[in-house]
Amino acid sequence: MVFSDFNPLGPRLKAQTPPKYALTTPTTSTRGYSVREKLLSISGEDFYVENEGGGRAFDIVGSNKVPFGVGGFILDKMELKADGRLCGSIERRAVAMATAYDIYLKGDCIAKVEKDIVSLTPSYKFFYEQENNGNPCYRASGSFSERKYDIYARDGSEVATIGRQLLELMPDKADTYHIKCAAGVDPAAIVALALVIDEDNDESDAARDAKKESSGDEGLFTFFKGPLG
Repeated sequence: MVFSDFNPLGPRLKAQTPPKYALTTPTTSTRGYSVREKLLSISGEDFYVENEGGGRAFDIVGSNKVPFGVGGFILDKMELKADGRLCGSIERRAVAMATAYDIYLKGDCIAKVEKDIVSLTPSYKFFYEQENNGNPCYRASGSFSERKYDIYARDGSEVATIGRQLLELMPDKADTYHIKCAAGVDPAAIVALALVIDEDNDESDAARDAKKESSGDEGLFTFFKGPLG
C-alpha cells in the first residue's frame, strides 16, 4: 500500500482501548487497508477491501436506490461483509437534517454514521448504538479536495486516516481509498465511514456539476433570446 499518495510522512496514530461493541475484531497493531471500487458494478456501489498483504478483508455489495430496507424507507443500501459473514447493512436514512446512515445486523440498528450539520470542514460521526450517549466513538474531519480525512477517538487522539488516491481524482475512474488504523480500532467502522463519505462526496460533486450545466444552459438561452426577442 502506498500511503505516501496522500501523506508523505504517514499517519501518526495513537492506540486506543478496543470498543466494546465493535462490528469486527479490533486491530491489535497499526494496520492498513485499501478500499477499491469495482469497475464493473451494476449498483455503482460495489467495493472490495484489501489488507496490507493484499488479502481480501471486506466486501461491499451495493444496491443503489433501494426503496425499502430494515429501517423502513431508505435511499441507498450497502452490505459490508468479512470472510463471507455479514457485518451489517449500511442504509441511508430517508428523513434526516443532514447525511445519515444506519447500520443494521439481524434487524437491529447497531451503529450510525451522521454528518455534522454545522462545520467549517466536512465532519462525520460514528456511533455504536448501544453506547450512543451523544458522544461519538469516532469522528472524521477533512476534505477529499485535500485527499485526506483524519479520524479521532473520544479523547481527541488520532486513531485512523482515510486518503483518496491521487490518480483516482480524475473523472470516470473507479475510486480507491487508503485506510490506516491504530491498534484497538474497529476497521469495519472506519470502512463504513469511508463509504459514507464517498457517497456524500459523489452526491456533492453530482449536484455541483448539475448546477453548472443548468447555469450554462440558462446563460446560452438568455444569450439567444436577447438579440432575437
